[in-house]
Amino acid sequence: MSIDTEDLMICPARITLDAAQLAFLDALPTKAPTVQSELGCELERGHEGSHAALGQQVEARMWWIQWTLSASEINPYTWCPSDCSLFDGHPGRHFN
Repeated sequence: MSIDTEDLMICPARITLDAAQLAFLDALPTKAPTVQSELGCELERGHEGSHAALGQQVEARMWWIQWTLSASEINPYTWCPSDCSLFDGHPGRHFN
């Protein structure tokens, strides 16, 4: 098994969503194929600020779960204008 070098650059933080967060994502107008209860941070390793993982996309709006050691929330964003797979205004480098 080989390790993708991009995986080494991604933050290793993880979050398990609670029942209320799962219900919110599941109730959005565009259903995800499966709403995952455990997500990994999608930002660059060593990033500033809270961790972030995409929870669901509804048309041009994306719902990102953001968390710290003490709290988590779901926030709406649009895509990064630099043609990357993260949200507009994300910290760190761009990822495709």
